Parts: sequence; structure tokens; C-alpha cells
Amino acid sequence: MRIIKRLLQVILLLLIVLAGALFLFREDIRADYEAYRKTAVPALMYHSISTVPPRWSKDMCIEPGLFRQQLQYLKDHGYKVITASEARRRLLAGEDVERNIVLTFDDGYANNYTVAYPMLKEYGFKGTFFAIGKKVGEPGYMTYPQMKEMHFKGKMEIGSHSMSHDPLDVIEPGYLPWEIYQPMNLFSDEMNFYIHGIAYPNGAYNDAVIAEIRKYPRFHYAFSGRPGCNTREIVERTPFQLRRVGVYDRGHGIDDFESLLRKCYIEGYLDSKGFPVDRIQALRDKVDMVRRKLAKEEQLYGTGK
Repeated sequence: MRIIKRLLQVILLLLIVLAGALFLFREDIRADYEAYRKTAVPALMYHSISTVPPRWSKDMCIEPGLFRQQLQYLKDHGYKVITASEARRRLLAGEDVERNIVLTFDDGYANNYTVAYPMLKEYGFKGTFFAIGKKVGEPGYMTYPQMKEMHFKGKMEIGSHSMSHDPLDVIEPGYLPWEIYQPMNLFSDEMNFYIHGIAYPNGAYNDAVIAEIRKYPRFHYAFSGRPGCNTREIVERTPFQLRRVGVYDRGHGIDDFESLLRKCYIEGYLDSKGFPVDRIQALRDKVDMVRRKLAKEEQLYGTGK
């Protein structure tokens, strides 16, 4: 009964999204949607720019060749790839943000410096890199001199991915200052500049996390796991719940990337009109998780036939 109820919920929410998408075919709503796109900035989330190492989840990696194709797509379609802080400033100032986009990189892997950084510079793009405080300098992760170079010479933005990468919404309140403030203090001591942004590990946060971040005025924004795009209204009203979506290789090359960008704009538009995009995304994530688990079990144990 519980499974049936859950399936009915999924079907209902998907029907709501379908109805919202169909609305876009109406001429007046289509025009409204196109106007929304000119005011919205997507933020995309990467992790490792590499082949998939043994025992790693495929969702953690984008191969360098595919990453280059995605950068070329952005260049060919006239996108301006800027940092998160630049996007925030432009939105708050009411500047033109049509085809502005933010590329972010979580965890601080070494290949962010050796692979992603040179490619971004080659295309004249900027990236925003969120490093885990206690991982900096460890094998497989970026070092302080590398991130300092990226910031000062490459005009990239460096931010925090917390101190330990533990989900912040389940951490004891007494440890939140260490998780949130310590990376800012540490990065300033090591690299001689202050960071202004944080990306929540696993996109997880709650009211206590936001309240703790607000204690430190140097933090200007935080990325959540909420889908959609960022607008002036979102940056003004909920700066510590910015929207961001993950980039994953689903085996369809650049078509996956093009679909992802379209999805960002559509979900952002629907969210601005009151559609329950967050709930839909949460249910879709659960369905995808079950699907991947079943596929893995089938691969390991066979179908039993």
C-alpha cells in the first residue's frame, strides 16, 4: 500500500510538471517563459573531471573530452561563463544576464586544477571551485598554492564546501561554527583572500545552518540542492538557498547537456509560478536511486533466468 501511494504521488507530481511544460506551448506563456530566461542564471555542478576511478560513482565524474564538448557548446551558443559572485552582483544590480551561466566544481579534486582550470582559461571562461577544508593538500586534492594561483592569476573563484563534507543539516549545532567558519578563516590565512560563498555538502541545509552562516557577513551566498535558476528575487530574498543542478553523463553526449540546460530554465520558470519543483525533484531523485540500485544488482547477480 505504501509503495502504491508513493507511485501515485510521483504520477500526480509528474502530471503537474507535464501540465506546466505544456503551458509553454501557449503563445502568451511561451513569451513569458522567454522573458524569464533573460533574467535567470543557471548554475551547474561538477565534481571530478576525469574518467571514473574504480569503486567511484559514475555521477561523480565527467570525462575531459565530454567536458570540452560542453564548454564548446556554451561558446557556440553565446553563453558568458562567470563566477558565482559575478552572477550575484549582476543580478542585484539589475544588469543584463541573458545567457550568463555559472560552472561550479565541488570537493576540490586535483584534476580541477590540472584539467578543468586550463580548459576554462582556454575558452576565456571562469569557474567557481568549492573545496573541502580538511582535504586541501591531501593526495588527489588541490593545494593552497594551486587555488591561490587560480584566484589571483586565473580570476577563478574559490569557495567552501564545509570543513569535513558531512551533511550540515544533521550536524550537532555546536559543531556548525567549525564547519562553516573554519574554512573561511583557514583559506584566508593560507591564500591571503576571503571567500564569499559556500556550497552545502549534498545540498543539505536547514534553518540552523542558514542562521549560522548569517553570523558571518563575509558570506554572501550559499548553493543548495534546489533545482532551477537564480534570479534577482532569489538572490535578494534567499541568498543562502541558491539554485544549482548537477551535470551527469547519461551516455548521450552533448544531448544530455543541452537537455540539462533546458531543464534548468523550465524548472526555474515553473518554480517562479508556484509549481512544487522541489518536491518533484526529490521524488525523481528517489526513483533514480532505486533504478540505479536495481540495475547494479542485476549486473552483479543477473536476472535469475
